[in-house]
Amino acid sequence: MKVMVTGGAGYIGNELVYRLSAEPGIKDILVYDNLCKGNYNLFTGLRKITGNNVRFIQADILDSRSLRKHMEGVDVVIHLAAKVETPYADQNAHDFEQTNHWGTAEVVYTAEEVGVKRLMYLSSQSVYGQGEVTTTDHPRVPISYYSISKMRGEDHVMRLMEKIPVQLIRCANVYGYSKNLRVETPINQMIFDAHFTNRIAIHGSPEHTQTHISVYRLVEVMARMVKREMDSDVYNLSHRKMSSLNMLDALKELYADLETIFVDQHIPLHDLTVECDERLKAMLPGDTTMVEDLVKFRELFTF
Repeated sequence: MKVMVTGGAGYIGNELVYRLSAEPGIKDILVYDNLCKGNYNLFTGLRKITGNNVRFIQADILDSRSLRKHMEGVDVVIHLAAKVETPYADQNAHDFEQTNHWGTAEVVYTAEEVGVKRLMYLSSQSVYGQGEVTTTDHPRVPISYYSISKMRGEDHVMRLMEKIPVQLIRCANVYGYSKNLRVETPINQMIFDAHFTNRIAIHGSPEHTQTHISVYRLVEVMARMVKREMDSDVYNLSHRKMSSLNMLDALKELYADLETIFVDQHIPLHDLTVECDERLKAMLPGDTTMVEDLVKFRELFTF
């Protein structure tokens, strides 16, 4: 099996490439990334990728000629490449539109043209906007430029579902350690601030609740999906429902003297909780508490 991972040098892609490289039966992994973040952590370090089945192409998903050249002969395309600017999801609308909408369109057009056997697309729970989501039939009401662009990308992906196997995954907020770490995500920012400054800030209502999943669990589920026959469908993937106060309680078990600043706590925020699809829930690895996850994360800090 030959697999192409767009955005393979990113926060999630980095860990997925390591995981897939150890998977028997995957002959070739092509990391397709423009390195726009300037992060080269996939390529360096003491941790080595298993085997010699990983190749790298520095190119953009908006480059249709490059996509076509390198997607020829690929069995599975895992499309992760996206512009993500937490917490600035409502700025630079043009950049979101170009990458997340039209970049995804180019990936879909090319996959169809060259005859890719399967496409997996990582979307976001943010396309729902707000509310308690129990199924993928829930209306999509995106409320930021980022989530609008992801929804438009989804529309291109859905067009392929009647032609080839397509799995569209609407993923919860991702947290946890990756070699290509994103610190600005909600939970990662809190654990970083707690560890290095012993102070965190909670903006808006501390009761604000969303669903989350660790990068480890996300990668494990996606690796298991690659090896299985899956229906062409939309899947919700989540693991934990937590408010800002829940997260604060977990952090205080590790940092008892943690200082907390509440900013504009009278302002309500958009709650969004998404129920995990039963088909994916069965693939989630063994459960842990949030405190246990944070302990593992903390162990990887250098001081």
